[in-house]
Amino acid sequence: PLLLNQWANVVRWELRTRPFLRTTEFLWQEGHTAHASEREAEDETRRMLGVYRSFMEEWMAMPVITGLKTDSEKFAGAVRTYATEGLMRDNKALQAGTSHNLGQNFARAFDVRYQTEDGEHDFVWSTSWGVSTRLIGGLIMAHGDDTGLVLPPRLAPYQAVIVPIWRNDDQKAQVLDASGRLAEDLNEAGIRVHLDKREGLNPGAKYYDWERRGVPIRLELGPRDLEAGQAMSVRRFTPEGEDRKRPLELDGIGLELGALLERMQEELLAEAVIRRSENTTRGVQSMDAFREIVEDAGGFVFTGWCGDEACEARVKEETKATIRVIPDEEFRSSDPPDRCLCGEASNAEVVRAKA
Repeated sequence: PLLLNQWANVVRWELRTRPFLRTTEFLWQEGHTAHASEREAEDETRRMLGVYRSFMEEWMAMPVITGLKTDSEKFAGAVRTYATEGLMRDNKALQAGTSHNLGQNFARAFDVRYQTEDGEHDFVWSTSWGVSTRLIGGLIMAHGDDTGLVLPPRLAPYQAVIVPIWRNDDQKAQVLDASGRLAEDLNEAGIRVHLDKREGLNPGAKYYDWERRGVPIRLELGPRDLEAGQAMSVRRFTPEGEDRKRPLELDGIGLELGALLERMQEELLAEAVIRRSENTTRGVQSMDAFREIVEDAGGFVFTGWCGDEACEARVKEETKATIRVIPDEEFRSSDPPDRCLCGEASNAEVVRAKA
């Protein structure tokens, strides 16, 4: 096979731009592959969809539904398009990444051939797949709150920030010296840490600044903390019912903080999965019920579909909700609807949502 991966800046003349999601110029990662058989191309298409899903869930803590795009929604010229669909905090869907099985269509158009084992020439079977800076928008919309960013620990540029606290010059020297040693200890433990030594800002202003930036953990270190041999940790994200603040012993803090960051990563994903589940409706079979859901709460709505593109277009025109994917088996309902929203018999279960 021929496997090509690239990062490229792209310009598109968007009628209406939206920060991160639809900008005139954006950076994306894209792959293009060529194979000797249809099976190899399909395997590569699905493999890359899995790579994207793993990154979104394990690093971004953003759960996604994977599945097949309908013919009207697939990439032009593709045989099949697969997508990852995330649910944002406004209960709208975000197509976070796509993977396309192009068959031999583009090979025929551009006359791309290979020599077979028996010496003949045939058109290659190709794929393409990509994600873009849209993922940054997804990260913001999946986890952010009214205060600002909430960054998953695995992706946060700074996983912890140290805010030293003092009242006079004697305390300042003592606290800054201890803060510097703490930063070195955390760096040695593999934690990305920043020591905020800015002058002219009181601790409260620094707290607010780092909260907006979404740094996972803030460590407050003052004279009293030093006397107690501890630093006060404050989490940016805390599951309901857990204390946001708790002291950490300075002795061995690197190991404890590392474990805490990993737990926060898992909790952030778990919270997003719960939120998606609470905003997913299954078994909807009437157009009136579907319209009420998408106009009110929104979220993912699992319905039946007759397979008619005209029906798909009519629902989109009336509700602004589209078929996001025909979901992969693991996401399908145990008792899928047997009727489409138009009343005809259903040929497939689909996930619909506003984009």
